[in-house]
Amino acid sequence: MRPLHWRRWYNENAHRNIRNRRMFTNATGLPLIGQPIMKAQIIKTVYFEAARRLSGSHSNANYTGNSYRIDLIAEGEVDDSVGWVVDYGEMKRFLDPVRKKLDHCCLSDIPELAEDATPAALENWIKEQLRPWPDWFADVRVSLPAPPGFILEHISQNDALGLPERVMFTFSAAQSLPQLPEGHPCRKLHGHTYQVEIAPARIDGIENTAKEVFNSLDATYLNLLPGLEQATAERIAVWIWRFLEKKGVTPEVVAVQETPHNRCHYFGK
Repeated sequence: MRPLHWRRWYNENAHRNIRNRRMFTNATGLPLIGQPIMKAQIIKTVYFEAARRLSGSHSNANYTGNSYRIDLIAEGEVDDSVGWVVDYGEMKRFLDPVRKKLDHCCLSDIPELAEDATPAALENWIKEQLRPWPDWFADVRVSLPAPPGFILEHISQNDALGLPERVMFTFSAAQSLPQLPEGHPCRKLHGHTYQVEIAPARIDGIENTAKEVFNSLDATYLNLLPGLEQATAERIAVWIWRFLEKKGVTPEVVAVQETPHNRCHYFGK
């Protein structure tokens, strides 16, 4: 049998390869998404700030507060025409009415959360509020931005922001800003997980004093503390500055962060 000439072999196989490639590519020659079908999980993250009662009645209650993170999880097939499982904007619109019910409120005033406002209880409540679920809905997860308790971290000098070496810790508390006009969300009782940064003139030995600051502010209703009747980040920074001075610490800067988007630096002036 005469061997197949290499040109003929090349042409026949090239034609076959082109035919096969057209079955799995588009007009540009790029692979077709969906051959095989692609599935993916995507996550939309939002935050809310809320208070909760620790004990007591409405008129004589102890409060604390937190910042909360909600992860809305979608799963499904990737739509070949647009390249996604679902539009993140659609996920935000789906979740936003429920987030608004939780943001800048006291969770204990919601009947189903009055006795239990843990992240697990919040997950169950949110999922029920979201019914009926769209086809892409997979789950909801709720978490706190920082673990409870006093954890001190050291932060290096930041020349770009003009911040020296400092220590950082978080605390959780409730607050309201009654000086604001009706309708402002911060006028209502709510809460935050605050991040505090302290840059003392001498950083050695600051841990004990920083823990005293934490113990004075954590799990409290800040407005009840003298000097924090207006519990803004600015007032809290000044309050911490004066607390440090009374303890014999010379601060260079105090930073207070209410949320990942809102932060105050106080340099003592």
